[in-house]
Amino acid sequence: MAKNKIPKNRSLEDMFAGVKEEVTFETADWDDEETVAKRPVAKKKGTGTSAEDFRKQFFTDELQQRVGTLLLEIKMAYYKDGVGDISLEVVKDGRNVVIKTAPKTSKKLKK
Repeated sequence: MAKNKIPKNRSLEDMFAGVKEEVTFETADWDDEETVAKRPVAKKKGTGTSAEDFRKQFFTDELQQRVGTLLLEIKMAYYKDGVGDISLEVVKDGRNVVIKTAPKTSKKLKK
């Protein structure tokens, strides 16, 4: 048997000269328009604003931060009193929104 010599110091172009790669989803470039089909865009129903988006517009980032800071202060006060978890209840009082806090009660079975 004769030994085949492997040429050294070849460039990538030299090593892969004459090789035709089959395009699959694994080897396709993202820029290839032939192999990558565009996903259909989902159409929005109605005017483009959902009820959830409408509700979120009232609770801005600044308001979320202020309410979060106050709730953290209240939770820390409960923690200092030895209460671990608190429950929150949102109540409408006329034209005001009130967030009521209370210690969370555990639902253990009594024997």
